Amino acid sequence: MKKSSLNQKILALVSALHSDCGAVADQSLRDALSTPGLVDAIKKTGMAGYFCALLDENRKRLGIAPSVIEELKVSTRRTAAKNVFYEAQCARLLCSFSSRGIPHILLKGLSYMEDVFGDISARTMSDIDLLIRPDDRLRALEVLLEESYAVYFIPLFQGPKEDFHKLTDLIGEAHFVKKSGALTINIDLHWKLRPGYPMSDYLHLDKLPWWENTTSVVIGDAPAKRLSPDMQFLHLALHLGLHHQYTGLRWFIEFCLFLKRYGHELAWDNINALAGSKDCRKLVGICLKLAEDYMGASWPGVAQWKNFLSADALLPGEYPLYRHCVLRDSRSRFASYLCMALFPATIRGRMEMIRHFLFDPEGVSFWHGTGKKLPKGLQIFYGLYIVGRQMFAGRRAASGKP
Repeated sequence: MKKSSLNQKILALVSALHSDCGAVADQSLRDALSTPGLVDAIKKTGMAGYFCALLDENRKRLGIAPSVIEELKVSTRRTAAKNVFYEAQCARLLCSFSSRGIPHILLKGLSYMEDVFGDISARTMSDIDLLIRPDDRLRALEVLLEESYAVYFIPLFQGPKEDFHKLTDLIGEAHFVKKSGALTINIDLHWKLRPGYPMSDYLHLDKLPWWENTTSVVIGDAPAKRLSPDMQFLHLALHLGLHHQYTGLRWFIEFCLFLKRYGHELAWDNINALAGSKDCRKLVGICLKLAEDYMGASWPGVAQWKNFLSADALLPGEYPLYRHCVLRDSRSRFASYLCMALFPATIRGRMEMIRHFLFDPEGVSFWHGTGKKLPKGLQIFYGLYIVGRQMFAGRRAASGKP
């Protein structure tokens, strides 16, 4: 069975597990669970813990084989061990930042995991995201170095280290890693909240009141700030759209489960006002429409897409592209670049995105990190060459060819 079909079965499973349709939902569950390769596909999403808990709760009613639950439990134990390690390291870092008087906000991941999933073993964690003030970058760097973290350089980055540092200034974040035995912890330090470059510049996302809208949470034994539910919803939607181009079941399911938990409590008029521009509201509206399509119209908040997504914001055939991206296992470079060009809600905005990637030297710097200076007349050809080379490399990697 095609991977996209398996992913569609997984989404049907989520919808049915949270449905009140009785026998109809139960039959949908049995149909999905009988699909060959489904358990392996679930484990690949990194959400074995989430599915294990839900299926175990309904095991007798649905006649789920004990071997299915046990296979998911094995993956869940690994996730739990890793996430406990992440939680301890996160708590230690939060205390270090607080002791130095460095204001910070914990983003995504651990910040809402207990509220949305019920425990921290529901899904794997790949990193810890922290937002700091731009002026605190050096102090935060000192803390991380004292805690034995090292700056991470992207292996595929081809420019000199000086260009990489310029790139982190451009995108407003830096990545740090630390090894502890067989485990590695990753820290993403943000001083600009930019779910996706260059659209975050176009949307002026740094001007949104992230710091003014926070609540409190305890991680381990460390108190921390996190985004308010309204801002967290906005961040999840923009992260799913701008950063992941709607690809990745883990991110999409987490977005849907956040709606399930908070959809009735969110201040939708406030979110609409915070989203501001027609372009930003379009991105939010697409996420909500996708949630309605895959989870059902009864899910809390999904009907709000009509208040965000105007009829003229989408080109013919554009929305099916986003639906296709949700079902992909990994991002396609071609689809990613296409999504970036289409994201704005106006023709003028789309042309601005295309102009950036083809004519702006910083656009090429973002992809390649080269220090070469090109005549303006050659910039478009070099940009197309970089895009083509990355797409070709992505296809070779997907096919397993060296």
